[in-house]
Amino acid sequence: MEVLLRSDSVEISGYVNAVGRESRPLVDRRSGERFVEVIEPGAFRRSLERDEGRQMLLNHRADRVLAEEGAGLELSEDPVGLFARAVVSDSEVIGLAAEGKLVGWSFGFRPVSVDETRDEGGVAHRAVRDLVLSEVSVISDGMTPCYEATSVFTRAEGDDVCVRAMEAGGVKVHDLRPKGPDPAWEERIAALRK
Repeated sequence: MEVLLRSDSVEISGYVNAVGRESRPLVDRRSGERFVEVIEPGAFRRSLERDEGRQMLLNHRADRVLAEEGAGLELSEDPVGLFARAVVSDSEVIGLAAEGKLVGWSFGFRPVSVDETRDEGGVAHRAVRDLVLSEVSVISDGMTPCYEATSVFTRAEGDDVCVRAMEAGGVKVHDLRPKGPDPAWEERIAALRK
């Protein structure tokens, strides 16, 4: 995840999920069964083409809508996975970014088509072939996304893409706020106070 921190907003971008990679071990809320899931290539693309109304939330909280598709949020699937870019003017998120407390992405979905197998230990492995993507969330410290964060590298055009798990603290924050007094910012604040 990359965060561009400005005086009055943050631009947050990065891969929400790298397709074809296993999640952390999860627990099914209904059955209590442990499982690992993989989002198959094309699943996000199909949802993006078919479904509408996705929002960007803070920590999966429906009462904390930060952006919506077509209004500050862009989503796309490429060969690496689901990529998101959003411009957010929420003061809490700006503060979390400034304090280095944004830790990654997560997403909410409803599976439409899933293949399931079991490993030798009986743990279910679910391959999600199609889904309805309902939301993406930026996650703050204290929460752990189901999928490890990713860092994507390419060497040159046409070379393979390497996807690697990032270590904790893999969020890059670029502070673009003015370092001294900002007359434009002060004028905007004064106008808002009137």
